[in-house]
Amino acid sequence: MIAVVAVCILSRGSHVAWDGLHQTHPDERYINLVATSIEFFGTTNDGYDAGSSLNPFYWPDSKTTSGIEIPRGEPRLFAYGHAPLYLRVVVAKSLAYFGKSLDDIDNYVLRHLFLTGDSLEILQMVVVGRYVSVLADCITLLMVYLIGKKLNSELTGFISAGLFAVTVQFIQQAHFGTFDSLLTTAVTVVLWILVLYVGSKKLKHLNFAGGAIGLAVGIKANAVLLVLPAFTAILCCELIRVEGVKLGVGRRLFQVWIVPSLWALGAFILCNPYALIEWQEYLGNIALQSYMVRGLVDWPFILQYKDTAPYIYHIIEQGSWTIGWPLTVFMYGGTLALGIQVGSRLRLKEIDDGVVRQLVLLSWVVCYFVLIGGLHVKYPRYMLPIIPVQIIFATSMLVRLAKTSVAYGLPILLVVVGTTTVYAMGYVSMYEKPHPWIVASNWMYENAEIEETVLTEKWDHPLPLKQIRQANSLMFRDQYGSVALGLADLPDTASKFESIAQNVMKADYIIVASNRNYGPVLSNPDMFPYSMRYYQSLFDGTLGYTLLLAETRHPNFAGISLRGNSIVSAGIDLKDNQKYFDTTHRLGSADESFTVYDHPLVLVFHNQSKLGYDQMMEVIVGKE
Repeated sequence: MIAVVAVCILSRGSHVAWDGLHQTHPDERYINLVATSIEFFGTTNDGYDAGSSLNPFYWPDSKTTSGIEIPRGEPRLFAYGHAPLYLRVVVAKSLAYFGKSLDDIDNYVLRHLFLTGDSLEILQMVVVGRYVSVLADCITLLMVYLIGKKLNSELTGFISAGLFAVTVQFIQQAHFGTFDSLLTTAVTVVLWILVLYVGSKKLKHLNFAGGAIGLAVGIKANAVLLVLPAFTAILCCELIRVEGVKLGVGRRLFQVWIVPSLWALGAFILCNPYALIEWQEYLGNIALQSYMVRGLVDWPFILQYKDTAPYIYHIIEQGSWTIGWPLTVFMYGGTLALGIQVGSRLRLKEIDDGVVRQLVLLSWVVCYFVLIGGLHVKYPRYMLPIIPVQIIFATSMLVRLAKTSVAYGLPILLVVVGTTTVYAMGYVSMYEKPHPWIVASNWMYENAEIEETVLTEKWDHPLPLKQIRQANSLMFRDQYGSVALGLADLPDTASKFESIAQNVMKADYIIVASNRNYGPVLSNPDMFPYSMRYYQSLFDGTLGYTLLLAETRHPNFAGISLRGNSIVSAGIDLKDNQKYFDTTHRLGSADESFTVYDHPLVLVFHNQSKLGYDQMMEVIVGKE
């Protein structure tokens, strides 16, 4: 277990500055911006009023940090739970207080962690947030071990913990200072407490579970679904309760339903006071997220899910990219097998604590998968809260096969563990290479002339990066003229491209930071007839631009590449362009949200032919 924990820590925490702390994940960046404005002491706005510097829904009037420029005295969106936000601030402030007694530290990460020297608070929040994610995964690993041991055997718990430690999707998420890893930890803690309750029938475990559910909902609102396994545990335990226990119905109802609910409510309010104080803002943020996940907005990173199959999409993404097929097959196979086994025991009325434990965990996985997997938006990270339990189900099935037939079962077990580990090793090694946006930014600062015009894309990260160090000097994006093109905006009309063509005609460079825009555009030609022609003409050269740089990084182990081909999968062939093509592509392309933050493909085009406006419009719009 010491070795497994070490693998968990090293695979997640050994490359904290994997993007040069440029915060290439927009959710992480926004969370850190809010965190820098939260102050517990020494501010002019104390207390719980709307203008308090403790309020996540309001930018304080007074400046509380340096290194960022944000609007002051204005409302802000914050569609996340408040508990992990306050946790991040508490940890950061504590480390900064300790750092006052330290000299300037040479280590890049530690200098920002303790806020010494010329480091900025916003960068400290980046480092702290990522280390918190690493710690959260270590706690989740412990919960996986304990649940697996209680559900089946110590061997099951150990192998489950090992598989969790090397699952790529968790390794990637722990590199982001978002709240997804913390949510998964809170969920597994709740499930572990419910497992304890099933075995002990002690009300203290039920109360602790209620408090943990309140904390989980304070991390992300969809954790409210934890009431389903809690309800299952209570109902089953009441049905098989010892006959000698005699209590009135009213008193029992109060003990097993009302009191745990009060614990949940109390924990939630304690960690999220402004969810109550400014309940309209809180519910409004949740409503906005609800519109998004149901596909009621036309944002480009939502359009990628148009016409995708519910449930099946998640399984394919997990098998192909975020987990690997061997483990994915046994995750769902183990869930199905356990469901059949529990169903059979229930029909025969053979209900004991072991069956109830299985039913509690199964109810969480099935209900969550049915409700969340059927949404229009299918970010792979949405499945994180059920994957640890599914890994336990997969391990239970693998151990059972190995015990039934060593000749067949043991090799299968080794294949699942081995392939998952190899993929993890390849993925972690990817972080040894610089982020593609850093490489592209350095290239631009070295090759583009000052005051040349650079076109970027709305909805994607603007490049070159705003501030980057080269040799002994700092380079700034402001030295170039920069315009963001709304290529994925609707409606997609000829008039939309009148201004776009003007900008494209005058510009010197076009930077495509990822497939965030051209992916949904090219997969929805009916919605984007003109933007589709723009991208096709940009990539094949008829727009007058030449591809000068194509930069990416991807998982690689022993020469085996695990790189998707976002260009070919979008319907464009750059095979003859040696700046892009190599032999390491795989068929298909991963979900954009899986690649865009840590291993995007960035393309830099230069305006070689200098086409005129009429020529531009004819290429993009055609003769009308």
